[in-house]
This record gives sequence, C-alpha cells and structure tokens, in this order.
Amino acid sequence: MVLRILRFIKRKLLGTTNAQPITEVPNFGIETGTGTKIYPPRRAIDGKQYITFGNNSHLGANSWISAFDSYPFTNQTFTPQISIGNNVFIGDYSSITAIDKIIIEDGVETADFFYVSDHTHSPIPEIGMSPRKKRLISRGYVKIGAYTGIGINVVILPGVTLGKYCGVAAHSVVTRSFPDYSLISGNPAVCIKLYDMEKKKWVDPPAEKVRKKRSEPVIED
Repeated sequence: MVLRILRFIKRKLLGTTNAQPITEVPNFGIETGTGTKIYPPRRAIDGKQYITFGNNSHLGANSWISAFDSYPFTNQTFTPQISIGNNVFIGDYSSITAIDKIIIEDGVETADFFYVSDHTHSPIPEIGMSPRKKRLISRGYVKIGAYTGIGINVVILPGVTLGKYCGVAAHSVVTRSFPDYSLISGNPAVCIKLYDMEKKKWVDPPAEKVRKKRSEPVIED
C-alpha cells in the first residue's frame, strides 16, 4: 500500500512519459451557443448530433438528455430533434428524451426533476416481453413557449404545446395543450387562471377549459 501511494505521488509530481493528453470536450459534444453550460449528466447522452442549445442556457447536474435515432430492441429508426433556445434554465435531475421533436423556446425556466418526452412504449401486452423492450410510439411533438416557468417535479407528456408566458405549478402532470398566459396546475393539469393582457390582471378561464380533461388514451399503435 505504501509503495502504491509513493508511486501515485511521483506520477503527480513528475508526470509519466506514457500518459495521454486529456482534452475536455465542451458541453459533452453537444452543439451550444456561447455562455451555455451543461453539467455532468447522470448517464450517457444519446444522439448529440440532434441536440442544440442557444446562448446562455443551463442544463442542471445529473440530468438525462437524449435524442434516439434508433431502438435496438425493435429495430426502429427515427429522425429526432431537441432544440433548446437562449437563456433557458433547466434544473437538476431533469429528463428530456425525444424520438420526434421537443422545442423549448427562449427564456423558459424549470425547477429540478423536470420531465418531458414525446414518446412512450406500446401499451399492448406482449407475452414474455418487458415494457422497456416494446415498440416506441410517438404521440406528437412537444413545444414549450417562450418565458414559461415550470415548477418542481412537473411532467409534460407527448403531444403537448404550451403557449408563451405560462406558469406550471409544482407536481403537475400536463397531458394536453394550453394557450399563452395560462396558469396551470393539477394531475391531470387544468388551466386555473388566464392573464388578460388588456385588463392587466388574472381572470378565470372559461368553464370548459377547467373541466376539460384529456380524452381516453390511445391504446392502438
């Protein structure tokens, strides 16, 4: 043990002739603008060539961001895109995965444990097959409008479009789309207030917007 420690100290002090130079790859090889920082992810990043960030954006530590162009269990292929704009802040332990398209516009900010995906596994039972080995199905692309704020532990499901300047309360599960200036909360999420730009105040949404829930899930693929 003592000899190992001494050899370690010697390498640190004198270096080694066969050591390979270490080259830091900025932002793990993802295309980003200036000032953008991607902190160490919790697992490998898939499809870096399909992921872009604008300027001065942030992806928190221990997050997972991947764009899948294939799925080996089912021999499927895809053309994915994840586009994240300027001045976007995404909290730690977040998850962003795509086989179709996810767009996060300028100025969006999320708390930790944010989840968004544009796909799911087939719900059809197949004897002897685990859920993760089933076919991937796109339920439609996801778009999060500019300057939207998203609370902790929020889930945004496939096919959702959020307008600009929305607010999503903590622990919400967003299963359908909402217009600009919506205040959203719940599981499944509903619109609880709309900001009226003419009156400059929050107003109650039309009753049908509160009551309306997502239609029955599609189970055929």
